[in-house]
Amino acid sequence: MANWNGAVALREEIRELKRRAALRVAARIFNEKGYHATSLDEIADEIGVTKTALYYYFKNKEQLLYDCLRLTYNCGQNARLEAEASNGTAFDKLQLLYRRFMENLMVERGAYTTMANIRALPEAQQAELLERRRNLDRYSRMLIEKAIEEGALRPVDVRLTSNFFLGAVNWILRWHTEDDAMRPEEVSAHFLDLFMNGIVARD
Repeated sequence: MANWNGAVALREEIRELKRRAALRVAARIFNEKGYHATSLDEIADEIGVTKTALYYYFKNKEQLLYDCLRLTYNCGQNARLEAEASNGTAFDKLQLLYRRFMENLMVERGAYTTMANIRALPEAQQAELLERRRNLDRYSRMLIEKAIEEGALRPVDVRLTSNFFLGAVNWILRWHTEDDAMRPEEVSAHFLDLFMNGIVARD
């Protein structure tokens, strides 16, 4: 099939840009109001299109939520891939994992993940997302365990520490906005400092 000097590819690119713009709006409203309190009409109005036009990109509200949550988990997966490909100690990789995870989330604007949101999806999608979270948690725990063995971390409870980190990162989507005065890199640096050093003054 002729591509009309790239016109076909251009249409696909425009469609994807519109789809991503819709996801950003939907994720923001889901994060502010919750999935069940948000309607497709509200999302369409915010975007400036009809609900019928929205159906061109998403078959229903469940798919919109699923795509928003997948975007969030993709941020974690991409951060993990960067950490795995990097050189350095487990402590270095742990810091890179969470720094990039936070930065990715604030740039991509995924949806805040709760069990209520996940349980609103079909079972197959629930299982997929929960397994992705378990995989990220397992990788996080492994790095924490190795960092303890290296002597870089004190002997904390690995499960609780990983859950604390993941929960704190997830919560960023509840309060950080695109017009926040602090850049994603600044927020992630401050969070990492709190993660690794706490808030107690030391000599």
